[in-house]
Amino acid sequence: MDIDSEPISSTTGMSNLDEDLMERLRSITTCNREDLIAQFRSTTNAMLTDEGCAFFLEMSNWNLNEAILAYYDAEMPTDKIPQMRFVADVTVGEGEAIPPNTRFVKTWRVENSGNEPWPSNCSLRFVNGDRLQDRDEIYVGSLAPAEQANISVDITSPAVSKIIRSQWRLFTSAGVPFGGKR
Repeated sequence: MDIDSEPISSTTGMSNLDEDLMERLRSITTCNREDLIAQFRSTTNAMLTDEGCAFFLEMSNWNLNEAILAYYDAEMPTDKIPQMRFVADVTVGEGEAIPPNTRFVKTWRVENSGNEPWPSNCSLRFVNGDRLQDRDEIYVGSLAPAEQANISVDITSPAVSKIIRSQWRLFTSAGVPFGGKR
């Protein structure tokens, strides 16, 4: 489980998230509408129905790049996006073995690395991977600049021993993702 901060590249001047988005846009090669909807959702992390994704694609004549830009123009708030830095795995670390059928608490320590307080009602949401928890959303609340907080999720390991992957992401109450995936 990873929480990524978004460092700025000294060579391109873009964050890893921006570079990742540009790479995804360069690699898109389909004309299938279902594939375009899936790629739109994956690239934007949009919490939209298929019809909502199709709206932006139809508006852009099914040009994925233009649809993504239209989505961000329409959906991105004018407020600054909160900043987050992953500090530490407090409980279970990356790659640490957990016996099968074991209930445990996974805790991350994060920090508001920006200059603005986080908006109230920020939450950590399950976004991908092995679903091993009861709750898919954990409320975090507001953090002042440089303030740290522990975020915990109750998890039960699978019945059989295997490598698991579970991705989580911080969101504002308006549904804007920030801080990368962990």
